[in-house]
Amino acid sequence: MTSLARRRSFTFVVGAVLLGLAACTGAPKLPGAKEGPAPVGIEVSQMFITVDNRSGGPLTNVTVVVIPVGAQTLFTTTLYRLENAEKRDLSFSSFRGRDGTPFDRRVVRTKAVKVTATDVMGKPVEVEVPWR
Repeated sequence: MTSLARRRSFTFVVGAVLLGLAACTGAPKLPGAKEGPAPVGIEVSQMFITVDNRSGGPLTNVTVVVIPVGAQTLFTTTLYRLENAEKRDLSFSSFRGRDGTPFDRRVVRTKAVKVTATDVMGKPVEVEVPWR
């Protein structure tokens, strides 16, 4: 094998190894992207929307919003405080539109559920999950 052929094969092997390592490390992190689990867990079941505080401290001014397709009327409910590791089941009847319209799962086609809150340090917390 000539020196040029050895150099090319060495370059190819090194390139393949570097590409393999880059693929194993995953996608690059975006600036400002949060690592780890979400501070609030949201689960939608047949009867309830369950909100789970995973932030490590109490949350205040918790607002849970059901966002319909088209977002013409947002259906909201408010929890004033959600303690650390507390789970709260919210029935669909507790959600109301701005004009007082109750949320009806059979009528409204829903896109997502969004939770906004404030932690003990005054930092805003916001989590949105798609409707399933």
